[in-house]
Amino acid sequence: MSDVLAERCAALAQPVVDLMAAAIECQTGNPETFDRVIALAGQVRAVAEQGAEGISQPDYSAWATGAPAVLTAMERAAERRDSKGVWTAFADPQVGLHRVGTACQGYPRW
Repeated sequence: MSDVLAERCAALAQPVVDLMAAAIECQTGNPETFDRVIALAGQVRAVAEQGAEGISQPDYSAWATGAPAVLTAMERAAERRDSKGVWTAFADPQVGLHRVGTACQGYPRW
């Protein structure tokens, strides 16, 4: 039997780290960084959209449910070159990326 949460955390580790770096870097207004935010948000969304079936970790379940909408908000903000909007979505208190970090704590690369 596979550990679904371990698989999801492994798939998310690098894209989440890269998205965090891009979200911070886009605060400088560098246009190339906004494009990275868009691409990375798509990678993270692809994992989130797999849902939380088979995962009993409540932070992951909550994150996976709300992540597609917050990642879309992040992409839209990046398309507008709105650094504040990117950060607001990234740091969303309910389904921001910190929530998946809490869920994946203790797994490799987390």
